Amino acid sequence: MAAAHNRVMHSSDTPPRPSHIFLDMDGVLVDFISAAVRLHGHGHRLAEWPTGIWEDHSVLGLTPADFWGPIETHGAKFWAELEPYPWALELYEQLREIAPVTIASSPNQDPHCLEGKVQWLQKRFGRRFRDFLIGPPKHLMARPGTVLVDDSPRMIREFNAAGGRGILFPQPWNDNHPHRQDPLAYVFKQLERRTGMPAPSAVEKDAAS
Repeated sequence: MAAAHNRVMHSSDTPPRPSHIFLDMDGVLVDFISAAVRLHGHGHRLAEWPTGIWEDHSVLGLTPADFWGPIETHGAKFWAELEPYPWALELYEQLREIAPVTIASSPNQDPHCLEGKVQWLQKRFGRRFRDFLIGPPKHLMARPGTVLVDDSPRMIREFNAAGGRGILFPQPWNDNHPHRQDPLAYVFKQLERRTGMPAPSAVEKDAAS
């Protein structure tokens, strides 16, 4: 009986496998900040971004209205033509080996932003691609077993508070900036720690050996 009790306790300590992973766009898959900063003529600031500062407009010495105004002037085209990060496809595909993945993006207040984001997704995944949700309240998707990968500290806090498990994607503008040189390694290390699921590449390596 004692041995059986120990086995039950050990099993209950094992983190559950993720049931669903929600993956942010801007700052995780899509390089919004480079395009925005260059649009304002401050491309040189990218290499010297002050670590841990989330308010991009303040880094450029602009008001929110002055920051977003030129972006909104470009309409949907600005969002549709943003460059993906070099790791974008790898991150998406490896996460899909762990659990179903849905792209979750929060738009700004310009209606053209939604249009451009959908165009961006369809350009890369096809017009029939439907695995996305666009809206600010990402915490509404949180429940036991769900994971959010996002570069926004606020989104992660709200998702965790609502019962999900958030992973703050390393970027210069958040507290995980020390890990930004290899953000994917950090994400999969956190997934393994919080869910017990090793990165797909690690599984393949173990199988080959």
